[in-house]
Amino acid sequence: MSNGRIIILLTRKLSGEASPEELDELSTYLQTNPEDQYLFELVQEYWTKPKDISDHTEDDLFDQHFDNIIEQATEEQEDQKIHFSSTPVINIRKIAKKLSIAAAIILAISVSWIYYATHHSANTNENNEIVAKPGAKSKMILPDGTTVWLNSGSRLTYSGNFKDSIRSVELDGEAFFDVMKDAKHPFIVHTSGIDIRVLGTAFNVKSYATDATIEATLIRGLIEVVKKNQPESPKVILRPHEKLIFNKDQQAITTSGYYTTGADIKNSRVAVLPKEISIIPVPKNKPDTALAETAWIYNKLVVDGETFGEFSKKMERWYNVHIVFQDTKAAEYRFHSVFENESIEEALKALQLIVSFNYKINDNEIKISAK
Repeated sequence: MSNGRIIILLTRKLSGEASPEELDELSTYLQTNPEDQYLFELVQEYWTKPKDISDHTEDDLFDQHFDNIIEQATEEQEDQKIHFSSTPVINIRKIAKKLSIAAAIILAISVSWIYYATHHSANTNENNEIVAKPGAKSKMILPDGTTVWLNSGSRLTYSGNFKDSIRSVELDGEAFFDVMKDAKHPFIVHTSGIDIRVLGTAFNVKSYATDATIEATLIRGLIEVVKKNQPESPKVILRPHEKLIFNKDQQAITTSGYYTTGADIKNSRVAVLPKEISIIPVPKNKPDTALAETAWIYNKLVVDGETFGEFSKKMERWYNVHIVFQDTKAAEYRFHSVFENESIEEALKALQLIVSFNYKINDNEIKISAK
């Protein structure tokens, strides 16, 4: 599909003039080009978001909102390792002052596609890679309609023929999956230590290479977990509001069969739970926005009884900093708190209200010690 056709379809959708056929055409394009989905959602949110005009002139509002969309779009492109040059943005700003807000939005999109086009491969069999850098998060829709959120410092890889047989992705980091149900094409998440097989469900997976554990938290549906490269090992069936923790350092056992945490599932049988795996309940009375495992999707950083040493890993990825503990005492402090819009220093000062400790910030390195 040409850039001109894409721009026409977006314009007609945002203005409410698109026909059902044009909406289907745009939807099909975005599903097969998931890297463009998040940018479109950003523009659509800008388009529909109410604007407060009480203290601003029309020109002021235009400048403010257009600068915001350019800034956000630029940040998203940087997350994808794609960079805007300063010249096109300056030219767009000059032109956009003479155009409507709709035209400005479309110009911003067209520039994005120009830069995307230079990075797209003509070979659809090549792997696609989505990266969320430290300090950033990303959202995308896979070609099958599955929605994926990537947390800071994460990488997701999937093949160009993703929908042809088994829907398979490789994850290094943390991601939340809302999987589109398709019984003919199982969805599998491969991590460094376990493989997770699903049909249609929502779950969170945390599998950072530097962490000692891999976690899978099920929100709805069912998932089957098996140790990587060991199909003969026990298969663990996880039920909603349960979290599986896989310890990378434990030795595996090879007893075949299934382990179920609830009522037996048809054609399954109970086996000994592998010693490298543990399963703990997740509170049912808490919304996703308050759960430590899923709150990050809603831009909330939750510490729920973790040690400072454990929580510091989340802070490092969230704020793109490096934290050094100068004694073991400070690393063993435990906290319960929620952060949303706080800077790293504001977060540290809030934690100091719970437990007394010292910290020193030098660029992106933070040294922490007990008092």
